[in-house]
Amino acid sequence: MAETLQRDEIIVKEIVDTARALFKKSGFKKTTMGDIARSLGKAKSSLYYYYPSKEDIFEAVIYAEMDELLDEIHCALAKARSSKEKLTAYCRCRLEKLSQLCNLSDALKSEIAELHCVMAEMKSRFDTTHVELVKGILAEGIHNGEFKKINEDNIELIAYLMVSSFRGLAVPLMVSQNRSPRLDLQIDSIVDIMVEGIGR
Repeated sequence: MAETLQRDEIIVKEIVDTARALFKKSGFKKTTMGDIARSLGKAKSSLYYYYPSKEDIFEAVIYAEMDELLDEIHCALAKARSSKEKLTAYCRCRLEKLSQLCNLSDALKSEIAELHCVMAEMKSRFDTTHVELVKGILAEGIHNGEFKKINEDNIELIAYLMVSSFRGLAVPLMVSQNRSPRLDLQIDSIVDIMVEGIGR
């Protein structure tokens, strides 16, 4: 039983990794279940055992990227020595992930708006997870005296505004294949304002 579960986990990861590469190369619409199966060297019917549709595979790809980002953030937070450093590390990890969106294919970029209904639930889960994470950093900083006193309702509001700001940065990053110097300056300014603006 354990061996079967382990094998299934390996196959699922292979499907997700392969689909991710194909989506980025050709876009969501042009990538078919047959394409994914051929790249894996498997029969198309075998994919349906794990995922009922291409949309389900796409969701799995996005969830995998969300989990990878969280892992990167937690690794960065573990190295930080203060709440301020943790907040800065969080900001940098988010912005670096956003910058990677520049590598998406033009086809997939154009389809993201059309996939809004598929992604709405994922975005909600993503935002909720990150708001809670930022709230924890803020609460820790207030507790240890690094940040000024903020009531609980405002902690949640600040955390929500920060997460929303990072999401907003995805738009200019996705418009161009390259990060402009001006955008980098904006990113630095936003990080400084968010980190320094709540300090004593």
